[in-house]
Amino acid sequence: MFFNTKFFGLQTAEEHMQLSFTNVVRQSRKCTTPRGTTKVVSIRYYAPVRQRKGRDTGPGKRKREDEAPILEQRENRMNPLRCPVKFYEFYLSKCPESLRTRNDVFYLQPERSCIAESPLWYSVIPMDRSMLESMLNRILAVREIYEELGRPGEEDLD
Repeated sequence: MFFNTKFFGLQTAEEHMQLSFTNVVRQSRKCTTPRGTTKVVSIRYYAPVRQRKGRDTGPGKRKREDEAPILEQRENRMNPLRCPVKFYEFYLSKCPESLRTRNDVFYLQPERSCIAESPLWYSVIPMDRSMLESMLNRILAVREIYEELGRPGEEDLD
């Protein structure tokens, strides 16, 4: 949730509740840099399209605002312990496999009793809005969130 707030710019519980296992995906691609070709791994969020209401949005017409933004979190090779891609992969590994294709849920409630060695840490029960809001209030108190939100899209491959 921290990285989704920091890198995707999600600041409300409503925005976080739009995340799902089908619209947040891991992606890798090759990228050419002055130092050569490198593999870039990231998590992408394909946000829902927001239809703009207006008189000039008839059939066949599409406003730029109607296009779904694609938000990205790149891997942190310099510090794997703070890598959003690694956290995402680990989260997926601890979620029930039956939920990984759902388009209506992303954050799950933790299992009541589990240990570090347990194959699953999360239940099939979605996290409720009040729990999300409580966690989000704590995250939004962290200065680092605002430092990232203030930067225009930087292209740092490391």
